[in-house]
Amino acid sequence: SMLAEQASHNGAELLGLLPKDKSAKIVDLGCGFGTFVKPAMDAGYINVVGYDISKEQVTVANTLGMKNVHLTSIEDYFKKGEKADIIVGLDIIEHFTKDELIEFLLNVKKCLNPGGKAIFRTPNMDAPQTSVYAYGDISHEVFLNKSSALQVTSAVGFGNVMVFGGLLRNTNPIKEFIRKIGWWKYKTFKKIVLFCTARTWHNVVFEPNLLIVAEV
Repeated sequence: SMLAEQASHNGAELLGLLPKDKSAKIVDLGCGFGTFVKPAMDAGYINVVGYDISKEQVTVANTLGMKNVHLTSIEDYFKKGEKADIIVGLDIIEHFTKDELIEFLLNVKKCLNPGGKAIFRTPNMDAPQTSVYAYGDISHEVFLNKSSALQVTSAVGFGNVMVFGGLLRNTNPIKEFIRKIGWWKYKTFKKIVLFCTARTWHNVVFEPNLLIVAEV
């Protein structure tokens, strides 16, 4: 099923970023039908809550046994003024305007406990065929690469920020082997192109998605 597939990907990509403490308060904003809430709960986290503005998706999540997914807008969540240890936003920040993104990041920062962190995933503008992801949805507004992601998070006052590529994997072992070779060749080619334009690739992420992990 779609949930199982996405939950498996999100789990593999993100669970390693969560704290060891299974009672940490984790909030997923714009959680959809629970594609991150599910793997987090399955991994033993007992304090996970998801919020989404789509009645259909929340109903699906509830039907699938995730009673901790609630119909609430991001604005309303912030208004509650609750604190969390981890705030997750997967594939949502590209839907904000630049001003909204700044306001959103400031609000996230305000809601995090000391030592807490925010985890975001968003399309990466330095990736190959990036237009497929970035322009594939007319509601996308803000496009980031590693440099601009570091810039905007430090501008709002996050302390330690890491930006790296999202998980790439094919569940079929043979396809995954071929993909890995192709990906290595592609990245080598891109590095040569950057070298030829007198640029460095040390701050360039090539994967289609960026993961941004920002600590307060």
